[in-house]
Amino acid sequence: MGIITRATKNLSRRKTRALIVIIALSLALTLLIVLPPSINAGKATTQQIINDLTANANYLNSTVTLSATEIDCSLGTNFTISGNNATITLQDNTANITDYEGLNTIPDVTTVIPILEQISEVKDGILNGVPLDNASLLKDYPSILPANITKGRNLQAGDSGVVVVQENLANIYNVTVGSTFNILGRNFKVVGIEGQEALNSTDVTMSLADAQAITNLTGQASEFKIFVDNIDNVNTVTARITSNYSKLQVSNGLSQGNAAQQIQTSINEQLQAAQNNLNQIQGNGLVEISIAVIADVAIILFIMLYSVRERTREIGTLKALGASNATVLGQFMLEGVLLSVIAAVVAIAIGVFVAPTLANLLLPHSIESGSIPGGMSFSVGANPGGYNPISVNITPELMLLGLGAALLLGALGSLYPALKAARTRPAEAMRYE
Repeated sequence: MGIITRATKNLSRRKTRALIVIIALSLALTLLIVLPPSINAGKATTQQIINDLTANANYLNSTVTLSATEIDCSLGTNFTISGNNATITLQDNTANITDYEGLNTIPDVTTVIPILEQISEVKDGILNGVPLDNASLLKDYPSILPANITKGRNLQAGDSGVVVVQENLANIYNVTVGSTFNILGRNFKVVGIEGQEALNSTDVTMSLADAQAITNLTGQASEFKIFVDNIDNVNTVTARITSNYSKLQVSNGLSQGNAAQQIQTSINEQLQAAQNNLNQIQGNGLVEISIAVIADVAIILFIMLYSVRERTREIGTLKALGASNATVLGQFMLEGVLLSVIAAVVAIAIGVFVAPTLANLLLPHSIESGSIPGGMSFSVGANPGGYNPISVNITPELMLLGLGAALLLGALGSLYPALKAARTRPAEAMRYE
């Protein structure tokens, strides 16, 4: 009778014990099969969150810093009352851009951007004209463009005959991306829809040249956005503009400077928390894998030691009948390996169904959203507003690795008991009670 036949018969003779051992081993091996991919998935998710937070930090800081160095200069608005019903008409004052070329010569001013805003020219909305003739200008100062495009695209350098329409106005006139929108007798193609903003503003944004053409205000602007080279120089530049250009209503975003530091501090804390989470996932995962490995080896070791002790007389009989040490060694190692492999098959079946649940129970979660000072919020990951569940799939490759690990751990766990059985002397074994 070969060692394979003897090994399988010995297991079948002790069905209850073998079943209990297989259950215990399968639980340990389930952890061993599920945890490595879960750790990798958790680390990938957390790393993506770190990347998103870093991108958010860079974007928010650049945006807030840019706002802090911005000075808005407008020519004000006229109020006209006409008709028996006392209709109030608002009209933004305008001036020739050339009259304000001196703004560029003020020390510490880096850029002056003319804007044409006309309140009464679009029913239910405000007409905005921004310069689109310089790609680098739009890249460096994106705040002059619509801020929240929900459909289509934003305005681009070189655009003409196209508009971005604010969502409320689009709903009123039933226009969407690709629609034609008639403004002051001229048709424009809608290329983007801007999401709702503060006070539910309803704006149409187009190129400055188009806005000047349809309002017959060629060469004119109603306001200027002035950018300063450094936050520290904003007050000085503001004072010079106020002193030299009395017709301009001047305001700046210097208060945003403090928010920049608060934002950086807040997101640094979020980044640190995400990094700690990454370290915790790796640390917890390694500990749990170590426990699973030790448990697997220990179960095999103790059950096979018990089996060797229980079957000492059987070992002596085999030796007396001429069985070699290698034969006895192989039989007991094979029994341990068979137990481990059967348990691995059960563990794989369990892991296919419970891998995501088990991963999320055993490993730390990754927070996906948060807030920063000033009421601003950010979200990262796939499930904003909560925790990002770890997604794990047991692939055929993982199944093969699990079987390989079971073979190895079964062999390691049964090695010492098998060596002990192989070294047993027949005479001593036959006297064993």
